[in-house]
Amino acid sequence: MPDPGHDRHRAFDMAGYAGNDFAAYASRSLSSWDDLGWRALLLQRFAHAPAAGQLVLPPSTDHHLWLVTAGSGDLHVDTGDGWRRRPIGPGLVGRAVPGAPTRIRYETDEPMVTLHLHLAADRVDRMSADLGTSPPAAAVGTPDPAFVRTLLPALATAAGNGADALYAETAAAFLAAHLTAAAPGAPRPVADARIRVALAYLRENLGRPVTLAEVAATVRLSPFHFLRVFKQSTGRTPHRYLIELRIEEAKRLLGRGLTVTETAGRCGFSSPAHLSTAFLRETGVRPSRFRITRP
Repeated sequence: MPDPGHDRHRAFDMAGYAGNDFAAYASRSLSSWDDLGWRALLLQRFAHAPAAGQLVLPPSTDHHLWLVTAGSGDLHVDTGDGWRRRPIGPGLVGRAVPGAPTRIRYETDEPMVTLHLHLAADRVDRMSADLGTSPPAAAVGTPDPAFVRTLLPALATAAGNGADALYAETAAAFLAAHLTAAAPGAPRPVADARIRVALAYLRENLGRPVTLAEVAATVRLSPFHFLRVFKQSTGRTPHRYLIELRIEEAKRLLGRGLTVTETAGRCGFSSPAHLSTAFLRETGVRPSRFRITRP
């Protein structure tokens, strides 16, 4: 049987996880690639062993952000000018720069849990080109810690709610833009207003997964330019707008007497449970309840 993570190792640099007998130090409870089919970015959650001696993580080709969500103790990072101690606790953030090895050791007195986000460097490079700059990977700015503390838990919550590939594409484009904008000299993109075609495309494809790149291609914009133009024109991201369209269509189908299972399939939800979660969040009632209360 083929390894389900094989293609993940091609899309993202997993060398740091393969070495150092990594399984002895951490166990994974979330992989957005394997669990949700996200391809634009990789989000993982790990529970860590109580301590680890010196670990040398090889240079990565990805932009790699991480966040401690639970635990306490001490993390020691080799900065090149000596070891720097950082207290472990919820909210501790870090970033591995593409092309640079990372040396760490740690010890904890409360179990440590972390979230790790990988974004392929070539995606950030393409974003830089879209914006008219091409900074080397190591020169791309480091995000504000508050941004990382907000972003990674939000992605984990979305993963727990079964967010689809379009959500991941949108998040990846936003993150690439944020990393690029953090570097000096990034110009503002030029807006284009070909949104009606995109809206029609979303309406015509409610029943299947849709990627950000796919919709952007219908109006001949890069994914980042399309995301900016769409948000400026509608006040929503493409993912947000698609969810609203799907919920409206779900209401119409449920009102016609279709079952929750039939409605989920026609509206692009991966399962009745996925529809139920989204429907409750948008309307305040479960689709089963909505269905039986319709005249």
